[in-house]
Amino acid sequence: MNCSLLAPFAALLAFSACAYEGPTFTATVWRGETAYVQVPDNLVGELEAEEDDDRGLTNRIDGVALKLLDVRAIPYTTRLHGAQLGFRYDWIGEPCHSTSGGPCLAATRRSALCQIDAAVTAKPGTYAVGPLEVRVLDRVLPPPAEWHYYLDLWQHPWATARYFCAEPFSEDHFEDMADVMKTLAACGQKVLTTTLLDLPWNHQCYDAYHSMIGRVKKADGTWVFDYTVFDKYVAFGRSCGIGPDIACYTMCPWGYVVRWQDEKGETQRAVAKPGTPVFDDYWGDFLVDFAKHLKEKGWFAHTYIAMDERSPEDLRYIAHFIQQKAPGLKISLAGNRKPSDFKGITIDAYSQVLQDVSPEYLQELSVRREQGYKTTFYVCCAPAKPNTFMTSENDEAFWLGAYPALSGFDGFLRWAANSWPEDPYIDAAFGNWAPGDTFLVYPDGSPSARLIALRAGIVAAEKARILQDGDDTVKAKLQDLNRKYSFDKALKGAFDPSAARRDIEALVNR
Repeated sequence: MNCSLLAPFAALLAFSACAYEGPTFTATVWRGETAYVQVPDNLVGELEAEEDDDRGLTNRIDGVALKLLDVRAIPYTTRLHGAQLGFRYDWIGEPCHSTSGGPCLAATRRSALCQIDAAVTAKPGTYAVGPLEVRVLDRVLPPPAEWHYYLDLWQHPWATARYFCAEPFSEDHFEDMADVMKTLAACGQKVLTTTLLDLPWNHQCYDAYHSMIGRVKKADGTWVFDYTVFDKYVAFGRSCGIGPDIACYTMCPWGYVVRWQDEKGETQRAVAKPGTPVFDDYWGDFLVDFAKHLKEKGWFAHTYIAMDERSPEDLRYIAHFIQQKAPGLKISLAGNRKPSDFKGITIDAYSQVLQDVSPEYLQELSVRREQGYKTTFYVCCAPAKPNTFMTSENDEAFWLGAYPALSGFDGFLRWAANSWPEDPYIDAAFGNWAPGDTFLVYPDGSPSARLIALRAGIVAAEKARILQDGDDTVKAKLQDLNRKYSFDKALKGAFDPSAARRDIEALVNR
């Protein structure tokens, strides 16, 4: 039914800086870091020759373990250009068969990555294994759960259920989701994606989102809520290392359509626009009950009512309504204007789409941080560049991950970690969107090369945060890099992303 499952990539971490000197290539890591470095094609055989039949490359250096991994081709169609077929070396995995039973193009390996695990106890120094030179610096990178970087890649549990033919939120389903979730946790994922109602974004993906909370409206007009699935999913996500925050979508769905069950078990629906009696009825009792439930579970402080690209008018009514019914419940928004445009509204976590970032928005970052609020940016089906499409350069993803360290953002958001098309091993594209737009992790939990590059930027940003603590020289150099590799230049393609990566990694790995 499905591709062969691999062991979870729980130690998924970044590409390290590479420098080629004659026949060797170099990787630089901090103690406590796991890194991926791409092996030059002409040196794959040399490094393979260093492998021990039993141990591979592991334990060749005291405190540093090495392992070779394959990079495999994934096909995609470009429907905007006449359904042309292309492919990209994107999947870090083993040969497989698709859900339809046919062989994957991914059985073709182009080259390899070398995974480097440096223990916290590793001795700093420079070591050689065949053509690979590993530099271990005398600095320590904390584990992902302790990173300050605020990463929010939206998960899609119904895509996993459909792909593996599992009953949603059954034991099998949770088992099928675990590898994907652990891969995200290893990237420092801070937010668990949950749903309060059916079709919060209508049905824009191959698979629809449904509600994690049951709702029944009795004949006398009273409501009954069932949190069984929500509770199981939150507990599961946290057990995989996701969190601690919980994003609940949404009180303002696309089209304002809400659904519930009546006492006969039949589905009812209505349009619940903010400010109408239908809205107040649908959400009022729920918010009171939900807040009580969250407090009993100990989750209230980390829960956000999350909304996506809603107007100031809608958000203003919803925010005030929340504070009437559930005082203290937080709000998050992915929007397309600066936070100050939402006057009189407290937005605890705000994300701005990159093409609408402005110098004025950047000026608000430090003020929001002082107030204890999170502020990030995001990309989705736009902009065309920089992004994490199958047609994007890997180092565009690196810049997206690293840019918060240059600009003052708290992190990065992207709408789709695993909203797979029918079979991402056969065709990574969906609809007329750019190929790869809907996912960064493969069904077996293996990372895409795009995710690895994004995470490399996140690692660089976390290193920069550590280095600039009390070091004005590092702060000044980051400001220089921000001017050189700014968001407006990135949108115009005015610099080489690979040059940005080299300069940023040279600073954090100095």
